[in-house]
Parts: sequence; structure tokens; C-alpha cells
Amino acid sequence: MRIFLQCIIILIFFFGNAQEKEWKLVKDIERGYRINFPGEAKYASQKVPTDKGDVTMDSYSYQPENLEADNLVYMTAFTKYPTFFFENGLESDENKQRVLDNAVNGAVTNTKGTLASSDKIKFNGYPGRRSKINISGGYVIEMKTILVNFTLYLAQVIYKKEDEGNFNASRFFNSFELIKVNE
Repeated sequence: MRIFLQCIIILIFFFGNAQEKEWKLVKDIERGYRINFPGEAKYASQKVPTDKGDVTMDSYSYQPENLEADNLVYMTAFTKYPTFFFENGLESDENKQRVLDNAVNGAVTNTKGTLASSDKIKFNGYPGRRSKINISGGYVIEMKTILVNFTLYLAQVIYKKEDEGNFNASRFFNSFELIKVNE
């Protein structure tokens, strides 16, 4: 019995380490954050039109090959807004909340989804949102957006509604860290 228990403990240890090794760290020094993905994330950069001009959105994304995975997409995005976009600056909490509201509402509009929830959060003292958007096909986009000065950070996962609250989504969101914040 003792040998059996030792074998079980060893298997649990090796299985746990094997799963740990599958996750890949993205550490973007230039954009000032790090996060773990469950596989190799791909980098992309694109111009995004706004009513005040184009901004650049840099992103990392990962889509599991297994279509039965609990999350279909993992993604981070980084957008630095020019200061002239904000006539009155972003000194007031009201202006910061408006930027976060616009980010969430833009995601709802772009996905033709329905906002299920959007809660105000603080992350390292910075304002943010934790939001869920229901989209067609029974899918949910869960997002964490954080505003640091004139920079918007976003982490999101897409999953089937029945996979809400899954461990890997939590692991992804909990691994997000700001590593450098410059104005």
C-alpha cells in the first residue's frame, strides 16, 4: 500500500510539472506586462480607427488546437492613446471610467454581443473592468481591462457558456502582471 501511495504521489508530481511546462510566458518589456498562455502565443500589431484618429493595438493570442478545450481563445492587447485624444486629460476618475466604458461598449458592438456583466475593479491601484459579453453560438467573452495613464491593457478569453468559471481562464487572468509603467 505504501509503494502504491508513493507511486501516486510521483505521478501527481510529474503530471503537475508536465502541465506547468505547457504554459508559456509572454514578457513584453516594451509594453510593460507579462502573462502566461497555455501555448505559444502569436504577436500581431494593427491600426485601429477611432473617431479621433488611428491607434496601434499590439496583441498576443493563442488558440488551442483541441476544439474541446475549455477556452477557445486567449488574448492580450495593448493600446497607448495619444494625450490629445483627451481634451481634459485623464486626471478625473470620471474621465478614466468613460475610457473603460468605451472599451467595453466597443467590444460589445464589434462582436454584436450582449453585455452580461461589467464590474469596476482596481488593479495595482489602477482602474479597470471585469466584463462578460454573450456572443452568438452560446459563447462568452470574458475580459479584464486596465487603464494605466493613457494606456489600455486587455486580457480576454472566449469560451462556451457551459465552461464559464473554468480553471484555465482564472489561471490566465491571474498570471497578468504589470512589470513597468511609464508615462
